Formats: sequence, C-alpha cells, structure tokens
Amino acid sequence: MIRLGLCQAASCRSGNGGATTGGRGSVDGSGQLCPDCRNRLVSDLLNIPILYSDCNRGLNPKVVRVIRKTPRRGVAHDSISSVATEIRSAMRGTLASWAGLVAEEHRLARPARDVSALSRYLCRHIEWLSRHPAAGELVDEISELTRKAHEVAYSERVRRVSLGRCPAPGCDGELVAQMRSRDDVTPSEIACSVSSQHAWPATSWARLARQVRGGQGGGA
Repeated sequence: MIRLGLCQAASCRSGNGGATTGGRGSVDGSGQLCPDCRNRLVSDLLNIPILYSDCNRGLNPKVVRVIRKTPRRGVAHDSISSVATEIRSAMRGTLASWAGLVAEEHRLARPARDVSALSRYLCRHIEWLSRHPAAGELVDEISELTRKAHEVAYSERVRRVSLGRCPAPGCDGELVAQMRSRDDVTPSEIACSVSSQHAWPATSWARLARQVRGGQGGGA
C-alpha cells in the first residue's frame, strides 16, 4: 500500500487550499515534498548562482527591506550595499550548511565553499534531499533566499505596487505588481508575497483585477 501524505514545505500551495490539505500538495512513499515543490527547489538552486552574482550589480545607497536571521522573522532596513553583502553571505552559508549535511550523511568530501559548486552539489543529491525529514525546511529557506535576492539584485529596474489580497484559495499572501522596464529580460508580473506559485503575467492583469475586486467585495 502506498502511503499518502502532505508536502512538508510550509510555502507549498500546490493543493486545493481546502481544510484537509491546507493548500499543500500530496506526496507518496517516503517523500517529503510534492512534485511542484521539488521542481521549485531545483529551479531555485539553479538560479541562485545567477542571483548571487547579480546582487553586486549597480549597488547604491537605496534603502530596501530585508529579512534577517536574527530575529528570524524580523524586518530591518539597511543600505542596499549592506543588504547585498548580507544576502550573498546567507546564500553561501545556507548552501554550505545543507551540502555539509549531505556530505556527512553519505561520508563524502564537502564541495568548495563556492555558490555555483554548492548549488550543483545539492542538485546532484536532490532525490535524497527530497526524502530527508528536513526537506520542507530546505525548500522554505531556499525559496526565501531566492525571493529576497531577486529583490536586491533587480531593485533598480523594478517598480513595486501593492494591490491587495492574493485571490488564490486559502492563501494569506499580498499581491505586488512588479513593473519592469521594457529592456528587462524578465517580464512584468503580479506576484504573491507568500507563494512563488501564485504569479500572473501582464496579459492576465485585467482578469486578475476583477478577481481581487470581487474578493474584496468590490463586485465584478
């Protein structure tokens, strides 16, 4: 008999958002992550080296928000140069910590303390990591780092406007319009502050606006 359970990532929104699943996707066997969160983890790990590099581009004293580890959920303000240094350090430290866990469990040599090498190392062991009891924590940590690094790396080319509550069932996130310049390779979109799975391209903005107004009692 196959054992069914729920994805252990707190940031998972792959389920239907009902009371039974809490919005989390399903896993089977000895897995800890649903397919969506596993794929999201791989994608984030592969993108981190690019973000790591881009966090050093165009640094200036602009003030942005950053989530610090101490206190874990506290919010502080700092100059973007300090924030970039902090985020880059967090990326390297987090990847090194998880790579150390893999190396210790498998009695392997640790990879170089280089973001690209660490990212590749973790991707090679993604199947084992997906079944580790702490897999959900890994997904959440990497997802948060990716989101904050993206904010720092591309803050100069992105204008953000808060739009209200995310209309996805069971989601408590807030929608933020990320409007980028025409020469930006990344398209403008509306994204959720909680789940990276809740994002809409510019072509869907009119329909989404009606959903948000309807959810807020504003009518269609």
